[in-house]
Amino acid sequence: MLVTCPNCKSVFKLPKQEDIDKKLRCSICKTVFAIRETEYKLEAGEEGSPQEAGPSNTGIPRIDLDTPFANDKSVKKKSLAVRIFAILFFASICFISILWSFTDYLDPIKEKYFSKDEAKIQEKIEAENKRIEELTQKVKLLQINGLRQYTMPNDKIGTLTVIEGKVVNGFDEPRGFIQVECSLYSESGELLIDKKQIAGTSLSLFQLQVLNEEELEQTLNNNLDIMQRNTNIAPGASTPFMCIFYNPPQNAANFNIKIVSAENPEKMEAPQPEQASF
Repeated sequence: MLVTCPNCKSVFKLPKQEDIDKKLRCSICKTVFAIRETEYKLEAGEEGSPQEAGPSNTGIPRIDLDTPFANDKSVKKKSLAVRIFAILFFASICFISILWSFTDYLDPIKEKYFSKDEAKIQEKIEAENKRIEELTQKVKLLQINGLRQYTMPNDKIGTLTVIEGKVVNGFDEPRGFIQVECSLYSESGELLIDKKQIAGTSLSLFQLQVLNEEELEQTLNNNLDIMQRNTNIAPGASTPFMCIFYNPPQNAANFNIKIVSAENPEKMEAPQPEQASF
């Protein structure tokens, strides 16, 4: 008998219906379908003979299940071509990697296209290392004294955690624009919050209790106080600092403070006396 795939309409010649399963899988589109009673049947004569089988009413040529399909051949050819391409591509990558890593054949390409990028990256690394070294030299003799941390209520905000102290200049030359970083940690050592603050200002307990957050921040960053107390700190002198955390995390258990930056103030020249004019 002849059966037609309901999906791709391919026609197949099969043995007698009682000798096969009730459902078939199309070898073209892989659709599983049931054999219907209205399928095409072989004409009278020798069973299974393709020459004596009647033509398909749909005009689609019959395909013997025992012979390879034309579509399968093309698919196999494409699959083989893809495999060969993948193998050649992988082999090329391996070959180029070997030439790149273990030979000098590709050195002109390296120098032309990659050496500049590597040089720029190296320059950035060297510049960052130089910046860190300069910063370390600027702050290594600065010390923190009188450090204390406490929590207090604020009428307008809620709870404040305050960290305050003084930075002492241990250098034999002036320092200025000192900046500190305060951090709060949990009991397990997890960083919860941190904040950078320029030194030179501090607030009274009364101010901490009654000012709102904006007013507190304005006072902590008052340029006049900073210019007076944190621009030309003489050797052995100190400048105050204060960090405020507004409604800090409840699991804050420890704190830390470090000096993150400082500058060498420029020496100001004495003003020249003006000449009298007549």
